[in-house]
Amino acid sequence: MFGNPVEIFSIVAAIILIGFAGDQFFRRTGVPSFLFLILAGIIIGPILGIFSPTMLLPALGTISILTLTMVLFSGGIYINIRALLRNGGRIFTQVILYVILSMIIIAFFAHSVLGWDWTQALIFGSIVGGETTAAVMVPLARRLPLVEDVRVFLTVESALNSILTVIFFITFVGLYQSGGVSLSNAVSSIASNLSIGIVIGLALSLIWIYLLNAIKKYKYTYVLTLGLLFLTYSVSSSLGGSGLLAVLIFGIVLGNHGFIGEIIHKVFKMSTLEKRLAEFQEEISFLLETFFFVFLGLIFSIALSSLLFGLIIGSAIVIILLASRAFATTISTFRSRLAYNKKTIFLLCAQGLTPATLAILALSYNIPLANTFVELVTYIIIITNIVTTVGSYLAFNSNKPKMANGASA
Repeated sequence: MFGNPVEIFSIVAAIILIGFAGDQFFRRTGVPSFLFLILAGIIIGPILGIFSPTMLLPALGTISILTLTMVLFSGGIYINIRALLRNGGRIFTQVILYVILSMIIIAFFAHSVLGWDWTQALIFGSIVGGETTAAVMVPLARRLPLVEDVRVFLTVESALNSILTVIFFITFVGLYQSGGVSLSNAVSSIASNLSIGIVIGLALSLIWIYLLNAIKKYKYTYVLTLGLLFLTYSVSSSLGGSGLLAVLIFGIVLGNHGFIGEIIHKVFKMSTLEKRLAEFQEEISFLLETFFFVFLGLIFSIALSSLLFGLIIGSAIVIILLASRAFATTISTFRSRLAYNKKTIFLLCAQGLTPATLAILALSYNIPLANTFVELVTYIIIITNIVTTVGSYLAFNSNKPKMANGASA
């Protein structure tokens, strides 16, 4: 049960302080704070029993989607659209190879080794296959000493693979609920989802930069922007599109208003406003990310049988993910300046928001083995964050970004 207000406020204050201290620790060492936050959640949840996971699971899905929305918007603002256009094909190759290859191999592993039904195996494969969470990648890409192309690569990859896994998940859940498999319907659904998300994101973001340019001196512009951001997500999702992709497009257009102005021959003088919006957005994203990873620790199971199962199967799946990522990264960075940072791209593979959200959604859809999904996803998130901690530490102390500046594209 929940404690009294003094106890709750004390825990909230402690979580925020841990998040802030972890962020400062990262800035000095290159070691992410997310593992410390998960550990804090394990302590106040499973160990001390202050919060019950059963009370938090229904809310965690909404919190996850909200956090992912804010993180993608924040990441979009910082994306250089010229660097995106320069490396868009390589990013797309990375996402397609990593997501599809790892999803298929994980589904095969779940079916042949764990004995799961093919539909359940594919649903689980879509949950954990090829995701790198924006909640980790966006702040890491901004704070690590990386060249702009690598920063954009990691940021956009984390957004697109999250979107693709969501689409595959929705498709496979729909196939499970309908009891049939139709490849043409699945492909049509994916294409429609992406195209609607892009169109809605572009349309509403273009409208909004015109409005922002006119009211940039007014108060509460950030609140209005936040309102339209949520509207963008809602409209795109309601029309059958990807709300997350629409949000990412919204952030990219807003963050590149100068470039957009050059294309449409319109001058947008919003540099000061954009900086203020980005600062507010970063604060909110940090707060949501902090609480999300603590919540993830709250639902962690510490029973011995669960620990052994989770560690063994979770580690096996992470090995599959790493092998798939090594292949995808080798292909996508071949003969480019990105190849100088191939090891960094490969190791920065942390999972988080999307798998946790989808696993919890599987519970709400009454998918068989959904409880097992949640358990395994938690271990996979922890293990991939450990791998990313090693990768970020190496990148933090590496001279490769300097070498990449002189490399040819």
